[in-house]
Amino acid sequence: MRRFAEQPVLIGIWSVCFLLCLTYHKKRSTYPVSAEHTTLPLLTVMLLVTGYFSDVALFVIIAVIITSIFTARSITVGILRAGTTLAPVPLIKGLFADTPQVLGTSISPHSINAALSTYQFRHWLLPLLIMTVAVPTIRLICDIVTFFFAQIPIRKAIHEYSLSHTLAMMLADLMAIVWIPDILQFANIGTSPATVLSVSILMLIAYSLLLMAINTLNRLARSKNALKSIANVSDALPLPDQAPEETVVRRINRGLISMRCFVSDTNDLNRRWHSYRYSEPISTGSRQYYLAIERSVWNRPFMSTDETILLTCGEILTESLRVGKTVKLLRTEAETDALTGALTYRAFIGHLKSLQTENVHNLVAVVYFGVEHLRAVNEHYGRRIANTVLRSVSMRLSRLMPENATLSRVSGAEFAMIITNVTSTDDVEELTVRMRNLAVMPVYTEEGEVSVDVSSSISFSNETDGFSVLFADANAHIYESESANLSVVDDAEAVLAMQNGSGDYFNASDVLRSAIENNTVSVLYQPIFNVNTKRIVSLDTIVRVHDKKGAR
Repeated sequence: MRRFAEQPVLIGIWSVCFLLCLTYHKKRSTYPVSAEHTTLPLLTVMLLVTGYFSDVALFVIIAVIITSIFTARSITVGILRAGTTLAPVPLIKGLFADTPQVLGTSISPHSINAALSTYQFRHWLLPLLIMTVAVPTIRLICDIVTFFFAQIPIRKAIHEYSLSHTLAMMLADLMAIVWIPDILQFANIGTSPATVLSVSILMLIAYSLLLMAINTLNRLARSKNALKSIANVSDALPLPDQAPEETVVRRINRGLISMRCFVSDTNDLNRRWHSYRYSEPISTGSRQYYLAIERSVWNRPFMSTDETILLTCGEILTESLRVGKTVKLLRTEAETDALTGALTYRAFIGHLKSLQTENVHNLVAVVYFGVEHLRAVNEHYGRRIANTVLRSVSMRLSRLMPENATLSRVSGAEFAMIITNVTSTDDVEELTVRMRNLAVMPVYTEEGEVSVDVSSSISFSNETDGFSVLFADANAHIYESESANLSVVDDAEAVLAMQNGSGDYFNASDVLRSAIENNTVSVLYQPIFNVNTKRIVSLDTIVRVHDKKGAR
């Protein structure tokens, strides 16, 4: 207080420099109790070698404890972390206590060159070398004690340390402290102890600020890469149905540097000299896996942005799989005839259109099967028996259907089978005869045996007319299941109509099916943020459907 009253500006500047040095630290790990410190405590070195440590020792201890508790947000963890930071102080004080103001003495005009002086080696270089090895060892031991009291797996926590970063900081701090006296002597700044000490501390402060700036730029670069990875995954939406996780991993790796993202079936990998972060489990029903990020001992530690990548991209992948599964189910329901299990007429036409572009040079055949006398069966035995007969015919046709074929119900009593990559027209005609012979066999019902006749016709694509012949024949078989004159009504739809008591079910179902078939379904992704943690905690998916009038 007396010095501050005499020289307020000078003491104010020194106080600001002191606080700047105090805030200089590096985050070594994402573990909440892991060490946050430099390899060599520059502030302690400055105070000891200049002879000022005893004046501010209590203040340093109190400031370190307060700042540690504040950053840890826990009294217990904060005190443990402060102990880790202050543990090397007795060692440093023991090394330099007998030579106060050794820095001023080291560059006095009476000493020889600092690099060759026996006095300098014994009182300056040797203590620094001992500190370089001893300080990281002491702090590692303190960290292990902290992990033990915090009930954190010690082996897993040790894997979070970056060997390359620690070695680099040891070398950088050592070189900075060793060569600053030589630089001052070479610059011939004067012999005044006050001048020497002031310039020395200012140079160490500049060095600390430089490392802080490098650390900040590194974190900004890492954050930018994280956002780039998330943006790459977002640009890939909607994800493909086949192996969407590979697309996500490939997009993440395009934005990451010195890391590797991959798909893992377990969240307990234990590769030597490597550490990992995992997303939440992603389930496809038959398989559960994780998105994982790997870092080696040379490019650790992990940062919160790395976990943000896994959290966000994992939720996007999970939501995409869920939506894809739902849309696929809805599409299947929309394209499948509820009574017979065959495809609908619109699915039949859509399949032909896709084959028109995919199989231009391949021979495609369409076989039509018409169930004759079904109206008579309906009038004589009733709708339920007629539906049973129709289902039996569909099952028999499907039983002999080859793998490269699909069966559709194109009208109330007519089926169409598309066969791709046809090698012989004779084989198709022979298959048609066998399928028709099986379909006309009597159907056993609760009313006895019921027989129907099945007619057939075949259309082939050709190199001259292409698919025009197939589309012309398809237009002649207009699907009439929604008309009022339909002779066969599906039991499933009738039951649902009775349960709803009105036509609302059919209106909603028609709108949804039409939207899926006409590709008027939009999928919107809405991230949900936690304001307190400033992180994405979930991802909602909104499905928007447009009807024929444009209403949403």
